[in-house]
Formats: sequence, structure tokens, C-alpha cells
Amino acid sequence: MLPPYLIRSAFRSDLKGIAHLQADSWAATYRTVLPPHYVRERLHDDIRDEWEHRKIGKRDVVLVAEAEQNKQLLGFISIWCRPLPFIDNLHCVPALTGHGIGARLLQEAFSTLLAQGDTTASLTVLAINEGARRFYQKHGAVVNNRQKASLSGYSVDVDIMHWSHISKF
Repeated sequence: MLPPYLIRSAFRSDLKGIAHLQADSWAATYRTVLPPHYVRERLHDDIRDEWEHRKIGKRDVVLVAEAEQNKQLLGFISIWCRPLPFIDNLHCVPALTGHGIGARLLQEAFSTLLAQGDTTASLTVLAINEGARRFYQKHGAVVNNRQKASLSGYSVDVDIMHWSHISKF
């Protein structure tokens, strides 16, 4: 059962939990894409190191979904506005995927972007991640094209998705 939760801006103190949640999500979602030894031995450390050294700009949007009662991190979204908004991450606790947390995070992030004058956004989704592609299309994104990219140093196919006009949904 989904506990009551709130969406708020992330604090620097949230970054360790964000890194852990992202690594758990990647391990569950990309287990057939990334080599098993990498997932077991390096994935959590690499993502933790990335978040420890991440610079978050004034216009960037990092939001978390937090359980009201125990403050457990349930999900997060990070959007880098450099200069145009790019959704770098949207992850939920794997067991809670499909319960609406991602949609609320996306909605709140788009509201924040609109308030600061941004009207478009884009992201890349692994080509094999059909669930994520369907989620973003349901919320108005369009697939522009497919290209090669690097995921933790491993070559993958990604779909570039774009919102020509973001909106509150």
C-alpha cells in the first residue's frame, strides 16, 4: 500500500538517498542491459560518486517524493536546465512503480519549469525500456529519434523524447 507522501525540493542532505534509490532502480530496470558484474560490484558506488560531485544550478529542478510519516524517499526527479530543460532522472522505489508517484513528480517539475519561464523539455529513454517510453508518451512526450549513448560506459540505444510545450496535466 502506498503511504501518504509529499513532493518537495530536494536538499543537499537528500543526495545520498537519491543516489541509492537511482542505483536500486537501475539495478532492477537495466539488469539485462548492464553486465551483471558491473551491477553487483560498481553500480551503487558509481552513482553515489556521481551524486556526491553533482553541481545543481539555480534553475535546475530536483524534487523528491517523501513518505509523510517516516520521511522515506519514495521517488525523485532531476531536470538540468543548461540551458534547456533535460530530464536526467525520474525514479521511484521499484516496488512502488505504477502507483502515480512518477506522474506527480513530473507534474510538479513541469509546474516549476513553467513558473521559471520554460516551456519545453526533453529526455532520453533506453530503447528497451518500453514501460518508461509509454509513461512519457502518456504524458505528452513524442519520440524524435533513436541514437547510441553511453550508460555507465556501456553502449546502449536510446530514444530521444521531447515535449514541444510542457503543461500541467
